[in-house]
Order: sequence, then C-alpha cells, then structure tokens
Amino acid sequence: MYLLDSFDRICIINLPERRDRRRKAERELASLGLCADGHRIRFVDGIRPPEAGNFPSVGARGCYLSHLAVLRQARDDGVGTMLVLEDDVQFDARLAQPQPAMSATLLACEWDFAYAGHIEPERGAAAGWLATQRPLECAHCYAVSARALGPLVDYLEACLRRPPGHPQGGAMHVDGAISMFRANHPELITLIATPSLARQRGSRSDIAGIRWYDRGPLRNVASLARAVRDQLRRRVHA
Repeated sequence: MYLLDSFDRICIINLPERRDRRRKAERELASLGLCADGHRIRFVDGIRPPEAGNFPSVGARGCYLSHLAVLRQARDDGVGTMLVLEDDVQFDARLAQPQPAMSATLLACEWDFAYAGHIEPERGAAAGWLATQRPLECAHCYAVSARALGPLVDYLEACLRRPPGHPQGGAMHVDGAISMFRANHPELITLIATPSLARQRGSRSDIAGIRWYDRGPLRNVASLARAVRDQLRRRVHA
C-alpha cells in the first residue's frame, strides 16, 4: 500500500496568486501518480490577511489562518485522518513505492499526529515511524487524526484571542502553536517518519517576505539556484 493512500483527505495550501508553486506541487503529486481531484486530494486557497496583527509578519498570520481553516473544515466534515501539505513540498522518491509497513502502522495503531515530512535528524535508512514528544518545526507535511482535530482547532482559535508570549499560547507561527498544543496534551501520540519523506522545495517565501535576491534581475538567478539545489537534494535522497 502506498503511504499517501492511508489518509482520508489530503489538502495542499496554496495562495491563489502563487500559480508557480501550485504548478510545482502538481508535478510533485504527478511524480507519485497522483492528482488533485477536488475531493480526497484538494488544493485549498491560502489566506493573505491585510496586516500582521499580533503575528511576526503578514505571511505568518496568513499561514496560521490557512492551516486553521483546513483543519476546521476537516473537523466539520468529520474527516478521520487528514494530511496537510504546503505548496512547496518536495516528496522523497520512496513515496512513489509501496510502503506497506508504514501504511499498516497508520491504519492499525492509534495516533494523533504523524509527520511524514520534518527536519529532525535522520535516524536510519529503513523507513518507519518513531514516537516523539519533541517540539517539531515545519508544517509542510503533517497528518492529524479525528481525535486530535477538534481540540487542536479549539486551541488554535483560542491562541488568536491571546497576545504573543501568553503562557497558554498566543499569536505565533503555526508549527509552534501545534507543538505547544502537543506539549499541553502529552497523552496525544505523535509519530515522525524516519527518514523524513518530504522536504520543503526551494521557493520564494510568502512568510518571510521578499528577500533582496528575489527582486529585479536577480529574481531569475535565485529561482534557478533553488531549482538546482532541489535537484541535488532529490539525487542525494534517491
């Protein structure tokens, strides 16, 4: 069984104006023999708010609101398990092959969060899942089960009403909020794939803002450099 077949819904967050990132995300899906059907696998319009509010940047607030929106919709629809992707995801070539053991774990075991993609240190060549209580950075490829969806949505909504640095969690980057929620609920089970099966593709960030090298004549050079780096990463992990 292919690992991505284990999820009832797969959402890819994409700002409508970032058609470049959508095309690349579609190519990533195609590399696994998949395409967005608008139902189980769907692109979801990201949110770009007019101002940062209490968040570090407009992009950070938009990312937070976008993740909250897809999680809330999944909760309201009664989705059993959902995989959330950002449109700069780059899949490991191993996902194009059946992963029966990893798929069986997700289908047979109780879990609340499963990070198929992350930036934790590699812990071996054999594909598998490890349980962790550590805070996890990045939110480009993570799954949530129905048991955690409702409480997570409630928590993320509560954080919007609290200031940054609040001891119970306030406005912050969404990956930090998810980690803080997990820390407050140690009974929840979090799995991480080892090794990571998805990375973030090099792309102009909508969270950090436009860098100096993404302006003017250097923009094409920066784009080419990212593309070369992505190809080198793909070869290294092939």
